[in-house]
Amino acid sequence: MHKLPPILLIGTLSMLFAEVFSGASQTWFINGWGILVTFPLYLAHLLFFLAIALRTKRTSLSQLYLFGVLFALYEAWITKVLWSGYMDSEGPSLGTFLGLGMAEFPILVLFWHPVMSFIVPIFVFEILTGKALVQHTPILKKSCRKTIVICMFLILVSSFIANGNGFDLISANMAVGGSLLIIAGLHRLSKGVDMTRLVPGRRGFTLLSGYLLLLYIVTFIFLLPERIPTTLTPYLSIVASYVIVIALLVRSGEGTVQTVKLDTNTYSTRNVIMFIPVLIFAVIMACSVPEISMNVLMVTYFSLMVLGMTLFGIVTRNVLKAKMSKI
Repeated sequence: MHKLPPILLIGTLSMLFAEVFSGASQTWFINGWGILVTFPLYLAHLLFFLAIALRTKRTSLSQLYLFGVLFALYEAWITKVLWSGYMDSEGPSLGTFLGLGMAEFPILVLFWHPVMSFIVPIFVFEILTGKALVQHTPILKKSCRKTIVICMFLILVSSFIANGNGFDLISANMAVGGSLLIIAGLHRLSKGVDMTRLVPGRRGFTLLSGYLLLLYIVTFIFLLPERIPTTLTPYLSIVASYVIVIALLVRSGEGTVQTVKLDTNTYSTRNVIMFIPVLIFAVIMACSVPEISMNVLMVTYFSLMVLGMTLFGIVTRNVLKAKMSKI
């Protein structure tokens, strides 16, 4: 039971950054679907890929990104968004290429889920618990530039939160505030927890794997069956994505799994708390000026498409370059 609070903490962080920040989920913590389906989905994926990363000693930033891409491919089997577009759309916003949405794939698979569903929750968990993997400490070092980038991102993403909540000020603040209160409570029970303690044992990992496999099969067949592709191309593209990412992970070298206490030069819980007023104020402003917010949202959305492809290119180059340097 001592593992439960930190496990729920990292799962709630993933829900906040992935679902609440995107506007896809509002007050998920008082919604049956959110509690019984969405939250377990994010938590299970995060624990599954984190466990593999730690066990294979592949926990560098580039390697976490690649595990996050594998995480993101659930969108093909469960929501079918990668080839059918978002739930409220009539199809992919920019059409398809090789059977996949030209905007949806790079945004969700190459940016949003790797970064917001996987990497950011892991890093924030490390900050809140005061212990981090030794490879992550340089990334968690405080700097003025990083702080400015974080604040700018919070301002931009507030347009997603506002839009997802129908520009309803109360709903948007409840979505953010409720999630933050849950995180605060779980944080009090998780201080000083080593991330390696989140890794399930052999029996737990088997159950986790079985749950994900069952989830994929059941939701693929019964959730939005009209979105199941009738051509082979989308399937081949998704399988190729798995093969490429797994090949890059295998090609990347092993590191060390060692945790250290964060020092005063890194971001702390106090710093995280200081970002909250920025987020709340940005959400209030985004809800107050919906016309401007929609323009910000559209520019940000399509910028993430370019950013996702750029990130994947950089990570691929880093992996191949690191391997070549050892030959």
